[in-house]
Amino acid sequence: MKRILLLSVLLLTCLGEAAGQFTYKWTPVPMDSTWDTMKDVRATLVIEKYSPQVAPLQEIVGYSEDEYRSGRPESGLSNFAADVIRAIAEKKTGETVDIAMTNYGGIRTSLPKGAVRVYDIFSIFPFDNYLVTFDIKGSDLHRFLNQMISRRRVEALSGVEIVITGKQADKLWVAGAPIDDDRVYKFATINFLMDGGDGLVLSDVAFNRKDTDVWIRDAIVEYLKEQTARGEKIVLNPDGRVKYTDWEERRR
Repeated sequence: MKRILLLSVLLLTCLGEAAGQFTYKWTPVPMDSTWDTMKDVRATLVIEKYSPQVAPLQEIVGYSEDEYRSGRPESGLSNFAADVIRAIAEKKTGETVDIAMTNYGGIRTSLPKGAVRVYDIFSIFPFDNYLVTFDIKGSDLHRFLNQMISRRRVEALSGVEIVITGKQADKLWVAGAPIDDDRVYKFATINFLMDGGDGLVLSDVAFNRKDTDVWIRDAIVEYLKEQTARGEKIVLNPDGRVKYTDWEERRR
């Protein structure tokens, strides 16, 4: 704990200095157990000063059965991220959400095995993205998903069943059924993608857009706390929602 605090304090101190206003020298220092008993009074006072800012990041919010990484065409971690966006959107709006999406580029590291702390979630989802919901006509949804499929870059999705060969969909279901071009679907995503991030443009086909004040990383922390309160551990596995019949062949 003290080692983590010391590293955090040093980072905060450096960030607080004006660029070019100081000089420094350094030598490698092993961060081993000898640092668990601090004897430097000055260092101890600095740590005490910044402890209130760092302490919330140390809170344990869940327990993971394994280390989970993100990857295409789907993964336990990417599915989890999209599923949480969908679940939180339903909770915050009181409406049924048919499909949710986030981008693989926004998932920056793996979820560790064992205790999962707030700073782990902030490391995985470091960007200031917030939750957005909107309505989309089935024909536009059909076109949007097919555009991703044609690029072979399907992002992390929830509420879908997709089977792809080459650059075409053999199966394209949303909310448990083939897409009805005349139906209106409720979509949840992040503002980055809503506004054209990663080359995905949704704003042109969306209506009834609702921007929330829910930060995605905060939503995931909240979700994990509720899961832990129910006595559940984090177990993330792919479920086949996005399949490429020729995935291994195309990777070679």
